[in-house]
Amino acid sequence: MGDQNSSLRSLLDAAGEGSPTDYRIEWKEFTQAQPLLQAQNAGAIDFCRAGDVAFLFAYAAGAPIVAIGANLTGGQGAAILVRADSAIATVKDLKGRQVILSPAGLGEPLLYGHLAQAGLAPGDVHVVHATQNVAQLALATGQVDAWVTWQPYIALGQEIDHDRILVDGQGVLSFYVFGIAHRNALETKRAAIIDLQHRIARAMAWARAHRDLYGKTLARVSRMPDAVARRAVEDSRLEEVAIDDRVIHDTIDLYQKLSAYGLIKKDLDIKKAFDSTVLNGTL
Repeated sequence: MGDQNSSLRSLLDAAGEGSPTDYRIEWKEFTQAQPLLQAQNAGAIDFCRAGDVAFLFAYAAGAPIVAIGANLTGGQGAAILVRADSAIATVKDLKGRQVILSPAGLGEPLLYGHLAQAGLAPGDVHVVHATQNVAQLALATGQVDAWVTWQPYIALGQEIDHDRILVDGQGVLSFYVFGIAHRNALETKRAAIIDLQHRIARAMAWARAHRDLYGKTLARVSRMPDAVARRAVEDSRLEEVAIDDRVIHDTIDLYQKLSAYGLIKKDLDIKKAFDSTVLNGTL
């Protein structure tokens, strides 16, 4: 199992879903989706959860992966942050500024989507690529003017550095987080993976009703500051959905945007990246 910042492990543990009896989970920890999906591509990870943009980049690179479940995070789960004392008040103010983001993630479609709405082009800003931990420090020290990120990094920037949200992803991104299986693992460990996806769905439902308890577990497992974990959980949608025509349509639309930006290769059949039959369309 691959995890990002202990988010999935803490969710399952908090909801009492983290100890299956018929199989054993071995956790592998990562700070963000790109290295996690690289490990899955190499066969070191059987199952993980990652955002739709990172999933599409990995799929386009030939990773033998398939999405079998989905969590609708929503556009509010991603944002462009600026420092509290920044003179930047609108997206138009980003013109000529340095914006930091992680490559092969949601940063570029979020940024470029908002630039287009503001009448600006991608070339109107200077994009700097870095991991999220480096990006946080770069914004805090004034090396860049804005940071494109997601939870729990949004909460981290707000609570630790007092950053403010310039704009979130609503109206630009659907932002799904997919349950992603390696195709070989789906053949050899299918029952475990299906059971795990059901556990995640039950845990999501529990977390929506017990956000405080989930936040405390997230802080403990991830060693995240309590205030950061609490804010990240409170601001998260936590809505598990079955993969259906809407999910696939939204992902195809995202893929077409990435293609139009020249970020990903064209003419892929995105429908083949999903298997809605694994859970028979229900969770």
